[in-house]
Amino acid sequence: MKRLFFASAVAFLVLAAASSSFAHHGTAGYDMSKTVTLNGTVTKYYWSNPHVILYLDAKDEKGQLQHWSLEFAAPLLMKRQGWSSASMKPGDQIVAEVHPSKNGAPVGISGTATFLLKFTVNGTELPHL
Repeated sequence: MKRLFFASAVAFLVLAAASSSFAHHGTAGYDMSKTVTLNGTVTKYYWSNPHVILYLDAKDEKGQLQHWSLEFAAPLLMKRQGWSSASMKPGDQIVAEVHPSKNGAPVGISGTATFLLKFTVNGTELPHL
């Protein structure tokens, strides 16, 4: 009886952990059918787990400054694509392709384990898929 309880508890914990892991790595909040190009300036670039995060300032079509946050894959996956912690720094001028958020917020995703959109930093194109 104790073995059955223990086995059930372990199975439950494994399933619970797996479901939250899949939910975390989803792209449901982004419009994956739409790609926008941002021209802006890097304000912060975080090369850390669980995801590389880029903050940039870019003007919208009306000329209003927007503060964008872009999500990428984990540093290990980005490194495999040819990126590094030195790929960009605050003050760099970038042209970035991004799948924007569905709710219109200045948030987007530019790379996961399965795709990496086009990025140009100070006129130099970074590796992309």
